[in-house]
Amino acid sequence: MPVIACPDCGRDVSTIATACPHCGRPSPAGTTPLASPASHPSEQTLWRGSPSPSLLAGQLFALLLMLFGIPLMTHFFASTMPDQSRTAGVVRFGWIATAGVVALMGTALVIGWIKLRSTTYTVTNQRVLIEQGVVTKTVDEIDLRYVDDSLFQQGLVDRILGIGNVTLISSDKTTPRYVLRSISDPRGVRELIRAQAYQNSQRQIFTRAT
Repeated sequence: MPVIACPDCGRDVSTIATACPHCGRPSPAGTTPLASPASHPSEQTLWRGSPSPSLLAGQLFALLLMLFGIPLMTHFFASTMPDQSRTAGVVRFGWIATAGVVALMGTALVIGWIKLRSTTYTVTNQRVLIEQGVVTKTVDEIDLRYVDDSLFQQGLVDRILGIGNVTLISSDKTTPRYVLRSISDPRGVRELIRAQAYQNSQRQIFTRAT
């Protein structure tokens, strides 16, 4: 059984005793409160978003161009044909080509939209999570303690739409550089990440949700 010396009489006193049995002095070991374990901040979600569907604007424009452009071109060439049967054949070919091209481009557009919707960016007070995948999900993370720098990019069209890119540069081995693409309020998200990264660089231990 561990013992300590009584400050008054100098005799050994058990650490579980509340007072010295020799002189009656309250035992320091019995009166000292136990230190509570240090509390660590739990993980909290600060922001969550996905890439804006405006990334597909170019594909949508090309789809509309093919939808109206191919029939107009085929009708123009058909009008130059002297033979009525050839004219009908050119027009028929134009509609078939239009249907095929629109079907392919429309499928690509839908797949692109699904991929955008299946990508989620989450910023917590400890890390940045990147969740991707349509059939199978993959999750990458960047610890905010390892974020070294961040870049903010926003073109003219992006400014009108209120979206932009935020590039994170970190010392993380698996994800040293990642771009949060076409997110809403990119400037605010970047400042949020910078502030949290600065705070977390002073911390050593996190309590994360499982």
